[in-house]
Amino acid sequence: MSDRYDVIVIGAGIAGLGVAAILAKEANQKVLVLDRYQKEGGRLMSWDGYPEKGWRFDLGLHAIELGEKSRFNELNNRIGKKIEWAPFSESVEFWDGNKFINIGEMVAMSKDDKKIFVDLMMKIAALNDSEIDLWDNRSFEEWLQDNVSQSSIRELLSDFGMLMTTISKPIDMAAGEVLYIARDNLIKVRQITSASYPLHGMAGITRGLVEVINENGGEIRLNCDVDEVLIADGKALGVRIPINKHIYPKDYRMYKTENVYAERIVCALPIYHLDRIIDFNPKTSPMPEWWIKRISDIRNEITGGLTWIIGLSEPIVDPHKLSFYSALKTRNAKLAFQCFPASNFTTYVAPEGKQLLQAGVVLEHSEASDKFERKRLQKMVWEDIKEMFAGIEEKMEWKLDGYVDGCDGLARKPGLVGNFKPGLKAPGITNLFFAGDTYTGRGLATNGAALSAMHCADLIMNK
Repeated sequence: MSDRYDVIVIGAGIAGLGVAAILAKEANQKVLVLDRYQKEGGRLMSWDGYPEKGWRFDLGLHAIELGEKSRFNELNNRIGKKIEWAPFSESVEFWDGNKFINIGEMVAMSKDDKKIFVDLMMKIAALNDSEIDLWDNRSFEEWLQDNVSQSSIRELLSDFGMLMTTISKPIDMAAGEVLYIARDNLIKVRQITSASYPLHGMAGITRGLVEVINENGGEIRLNCDVDEVLIADGKALGVRIPINKHIYPKDYRMYKTENVYAERIVCALPIYHLDRIIDFNPKTSPMPEWWIKRISDIRNEITGGLTWIIGLSEPIVDPHKLSFYSALKTRNAKLAFQCFPASNFTTYVAPEGKQLLQAGVVLEHSEASDKFERKRLQKMVWEDIKEMFAGIEEKMEWKLDGYVDGCDGLARKPGLVGNFKPGLKAPGITNLFFAGDTYTGRGLATNGAALSAMHCADLIMNK
């Protein structure tokens, strides 16, 4: 590697790759991207050929809100790359305790209720940013109480809120975030929520970012776990990284390090990982004490999740139906559940005639971070999956069970969205920036990260 760069970006997820690609292409910046994992993509890593040729799957449960009209598509268009998209999803099917039914059938509405619902959607579509901001510190339950008297409409909007926030109770959802996502969808596609899937899986939406970085003289170094951001006298100087890193038994970590310098540093890590690379000790940290306290106070305000990636020898749900499958509360685990057959949206992720199913449930941080609680819930949710998809074990060729603690960055709860998130520039450090879905921005995870990347790059370029 060269000794000095214009920008070092820590993290090769959507936000990190996005910032680096924009700066490399638009500002001719010499960029270096560092990531601790062996693949780019962060929480959108995509894997080919497992367990055999013809399969392709993504870590976690992913679809992209608004597809070709998303912020992430906007980011790729900005750097001159095109993503191939499957059609939008046609419906959401909810489990009623016995079978999956369309969300429209699940919530019965009279003719008058339907007219009121349409009028309400027009009202949401007409909201401006300032009006939405006023609801960032209040719950969606409060907004429903103030604006909706019909129980059927409240129930329907609560269901949509769960899909948007991965939070099951309206009292825990930030109203501002629900309203922003709903408004974005209503304006762009004329429905309250929509999603699509890239034809080549999540690799199809990160590939262009990687190409632009490489095409414009940037570097991406993987398997590089940054040790520390070097800060002195109110300025970020560079990063300390390992050389020939070795991990020894027990807790011994023995390796040499080197310093790499840059004019600017971008930390594209979630806030709950910042203390790995920035000193958070109030007595010695270069960061202000109030900032350290704020990050420390909210770092565990995250949602976790259990995920299942299942390869089926034949379809378990209609292979021609572009639907998402959900449950507000499963019978055994009593958790919010979401699932979709990725192979229904594209032929690139499963061999012909077979089906790839991606499923997941949302957990609180306390549940996701406890190994024994996770195991207990995994067993219960698998019983729920067998109940909702009868015969799945007989059709299953393989499955992967996983978990993540921090699947959607900061939880979309009151006081944790919009301008309540940490800012994109470090206070008191002239050239240290942040990017990602846990920093100032809006939208579901991928779109929030893409929007943050564009804002961060523009901030650096003073646009």
